[in-house]
Amino acid sequence: MLARIEINDFALIEKAVLTPGSGLLILTGETGAGKSILIDAIGALSGSKVGRDVIRHGQSRAMVEAVFTEPSHDLPDGLLTQLGLAGDDPDEDLTDELILSREIQASGKSVCRVNGRLVALSVLRDISSYLIDIHGQHDQQAIFRTETHLSILDRYAGDPVSEATKAWQMIMSEFQTCLRQLNALGQDPAERARRVDMLRYQIQEIEAARPKTGEDDRLAQRRKIVANAEKITIALSEACELLNGDSSVTILTSLARVANRIEPATALLPELAETACQIRENLYALQNAAAELRDALEHVECDPGELEKIDERLDQLFRLKKKYGGTLEAVLQFHQQARQQLDDLADGEAQFEKLTKQKDLIRLRLIAAGRRLSALRRSAAEQLEQHIARELGDLGMKGIRFAVSIEELSTNQDHYAGSGLDKIEFLISANPGEPLKPLIRIASGGEASRIMLAIKSILAEADRIPVLIFDEIDTGVSGRTASRVADKLSQLSRHRQIFCITHLAQIAAMADQHLLIEKISDEETTRTQLTELDADGRKEELARLLSGGVGDQTARQLASQLLENRRI
Repeated sequence: MLARIEINDFALIEKAVLTPGSGLLILTGETGAGKSILIDAIGALSGSKVGRDVIRHGQSRAMVEAVFTEPSHDLPDGLLTQLGLAGDDPDEDLTDELILSREIQASGKSVCRVNGRLVALSVLRDISSYLIDIHGQHDQQAIFRTETHLSILDRYAGDPVSEATKAWQMIMSEFQTCLRQLNALGQDPAERARRVDMLRYQIQEIEAARPKTGEDDRLAQRRKIVANAEKITIALSEACELLNGDSSVTILTSLARVANRIEPATALLPELAETACQIRENLYALQNAAAELRDALEHVECDPGELEKIDERLDQLFRLKKKYGGTLEAVLQFHQQARQQLDDLADGEAQFEKLTKQKDLIRLRLIAAGRRLSALRRSAAEQLEQHIARELGDLGMKGIRFAVSIEELSTNQDHYAGSGLDKIEFLISANPGEPLKPLIRIASGGEASRIMLAIKSILAEADRIPVLIFDEIDTGVSGRTASRVADKLSQLSRHRQIFCITHLAQIAAMADQHLLIEKISDEETTRTQLTELDADGRKEELARLLSGGVGDQTARQLASQLLENRRI
């Protein structure tokens, strides 16, 4: 149950706090007073798209918050667990309230919270879908769209169709997997043979080259050395000659003499011992360096044809990388995958025949599941037709026939809809003796409103959504029909909270709670104000609705009569 709504700085609403009770809550007011703004605010809480333009002028944000009591009665158990609202005991609730809030910021960003915890907008939308159902002024157009008819029928059918649809989708997933495997093999034997030849050629080309991970980098480094071998040789030779060449005066010879000369002096000058040691260590280090330079000089010497060989190998590796992935690692991975594909195709004909038989068997299971689903839908459709006929009769449309057309789609195909084999369309005959025709070709605005109200009433019983909101459900309705719509809303409100914006006194008179929405303006601001009406206020508002705003004595008497009739 929706226990509280608070709206701050949303469009013309500066601040509004509603504490709706059970039953039927009616909202009335002059055209343009902001009645639909209230619905838009609740719609924002339900996850609908809103922009920063909904923020009241001069403010930095808009906020909508709602408190629901006993949420475990309306939300799936899995959702409660996901939100941390269900304990280890599935019958134990950790809270008896669920608080949903949405803040729209000047940047256009929305901040959504559930019980104070930040959540994504999609989570808020999912939760709200179990709690609130909004029927806007133009929602009756939804029943004119054939694509919505199947979902309406399935919602009415409930768990049996839901389970059958899941079974259909599981088998369809198997079928699609089999199709993908067949496509991987190729439908044409000649095409599979060409694929085998191509894979063998690619594998042989890679194996003949024998690439190794990092080989191209190592060769590129070696190429730099070979290409500059002469410069490197000259430099290393001169360095080796200076360190330890044939000359009697080299760095190592001179440093050895220094070490030999200084050592006797250390006996007399002990403070030079460390210096002598450092000179000797440096001599050893330079001797090692000289040896390393000699070794490097020997390796720099290369075969005159090595540069050409390196270039040929790098070119071979470049061609492989260009064809098979850009890097040698990708080339090696391609080789592994090609090997696997070749193994899979090695016995292509046998595998293709096996998968084809498997596909045919899965198709039979799929069609059987689809027809079981269709049978459940046909049974539900008969009940829906009877149910809607009763509802329309209650709404003054006894002469109208309503039917659900179920057409089976082709079963001989490779691509099926996730919803099954059925094409659903609602048909109607507006007058006795006339044939059934699609809704869009028959229903007027008033008839569409009543048909949608009938469908909403029925789906409310199936869905168990606790809060239904009707924004001007009375479009195109007047006279006795208005009274019947009012009675239907009143009956529906015995088991649901109903919010209804209306311009009809017959409907407003049925309210358990009546709010007047007014636009208040002064020299600086304009705002929308909500006022809960007492008995006298209700009488005045009904008189205004009856008299078109004049509120004369006759209208007041009629208003009193409507309120008296409501109490009977």
